[in-house]
Amino acid sequence: MNRRSPSNATTDGRGAAGLDLAFVWSTFARFGVPVWFVALSAMRLVSIVPITTIGFDGRLYRAATVAWLAGGDPWQVQLAGAFFAAPPPMLLAMAPFALVPENVAVVALIALGVGATAWALRRLRMPLWWLAFPPLVDGLYNANPHVILMPLVLSGAAWLAPIVKAYVAPVLLLRRQYRALVVAALVTLVTVPITPWGTFLGELPRVLHLLGSQTNGGLSAWQVPLLAAPAAVALWYVGIERAAWWVVPVFWPATQYYYNSLAMPALTPIAAMILAGQFPGVPAVAIIVSAAEIAWHRRRARAVATVQLQPDGA
Repeated sequence: MNRRSPSNATTDGRGAAGLDLAFVWSTFARFGVPVWFVALSAMRLVSIVPITTIGFDGRLYRAATVAWLAGGDPWQVQLAGAFFAAPPPMLLAMAPFALVPENVAVVALIALGVGATAWALRRLRMPLWWLAFPPLVDGLYNANPHVILMPLVLSGAAWLAPIVKAYVAPVLLLRRQYRALVVAALVTLVTVPITPWGTFLGELPRVLHLLGSQTNGGLSAWQVPLLAAPAAVALWYVGIERAAWWVVPVFWPATQYYYNSLAMPALTPIAAMILAGQFPGVPAVAIIVSAAEIAWHRRRARAVATVQLQPDGA
């Protein structure tokens, strides 16, 4: 029978005072994190007025798609000063929602986001309280199609994700979902004759300018350049599977708050709480903290394994 020696009392998951750090950590993750999510999401929703702003992004995307289907220029469509700025394939993804009344489309987009995310959480064996993750709530409240990206990547329809939002392509690339990328490229190529690529390319400088001004530069590491190198090291340390989910929030130039929900499959407790914040560079800070959390767990696992392998009387 293996017996722990007194000298290893602080390396088997307990602190110097005999505190079970593993128990504290699991309790914090089980109760503290969801309470934090619910509190932040509730405060955010209460602060958003008027109620008519529900589904803002979905309404904008739908209006642009309606304009395109009517022969107009979708990149001239604006709602409360915000202009449509997505690439042409997204118009294809939004076409079904342009065929129904606006309020019906908004409800359908929100319901689709909730249902798809719940399915993904079950597949990932994550608690359903992750539906309260503030960046996800932000995307759901705005009826933004972004919220279905993570479920799509995990599904057999992963090829549809880059059609909905082109910036998800790096996720598929790092996850080695090459077939999905090829199918998405073929769909894009085949639909070139019916999508307004000419208009989009002709207005690209203006579209990029609008995108930058509407996102205020975004939240990515590029807003705090000193964080870029540590964030890159952290991405390497956590491994390619986790890095795939982090790369867009951390390094995409125009990262918006709801982009952070894409990292949900790779989040660790403290990193998740940080990522629920909204300030420039927050994804970079969160991935660095996540790497530190993972390093701590790996070190603890090695220490416990070493103690358990020690012979009696060591």
